[in-house]
Amino acid sequence: MRISRLLIAFICLQTHFSYAQVLEEMVNRFINQVEIPRLSEVYPHATITIKLNNLASLKYLPDCKDNQISIQNQRPEARKRTNYEISCPDPIWKSYLPAVQSISIPAIRAITPINRGQIISQSNTDLGEVDISDLRGQVYTQQKPPYGLIASRNIRINTYITDNLTRLPTLIKKGDAIQITASSGTITVRMNGVALENGVKGQQIRVKNASSGRIVYAKVVTDSEVLVNY
Repeated sequence: MRISRLLIAFICLQTHFSYAQVLEEMVNRFINQVEIPRLSEVYPHATITIKLNNLASLKYLPDCKDNQISIQNQRPEARKRTNYEISCPDPIWKSYLPAVQSISIPAIRAITPINRGQIISQSNTDLGEVDISDLRGQVYTQQKPPYGLIASRNIRINTYITDNLTRLPTLIKKGDAIQITASSGTITVRMNGVALENGVKGQQIRVKNASSGRIVYAKVVTDSEVLVNY
């Protein structure tokens, strides 16, 4: 009798172990056919790997009738850690499988120390491979380089440049002589003026009309022109 019980327990264990392998294959198929293509659209040119954790938990799940398994990423916006929800309608059960993502892309990094306020250029940067799941902010790439931007803080050598580390350059400084362009429909008027504060591209700053003395807010367009819309 004891031998029979042991044999039955062994058979059940083998059955659940085999079904755990089936579930693992289903999750891997979901990763390869759904998740990696989806992430590749979000992060073009990226090398993407996804590692499943706690696979042992699959051994304790009951067989799902007709293998009607549903798999869903609970955190599709996540860069690094997420969970896959695995569920079955008959018998009803639900389980969660943690996963760690690696998303590596070619990105711009500093090859020399860059001081705060220094211009970022091709001479102080080059291209490297970085896992963006370990970074904060949006990295710059060959398609969208940071050249011409200003370091907002000191950047160490081999640091990948992100939007958290940069700011737009000051195009217009307080006291600069500028051209004020005012437009309304098809009518455009240009006049001379003076900047009353510093401004970066796209920023609204106060400017003074040199002839009338009127002070208005205008958007910085170039290093010598601002735009007023009426």
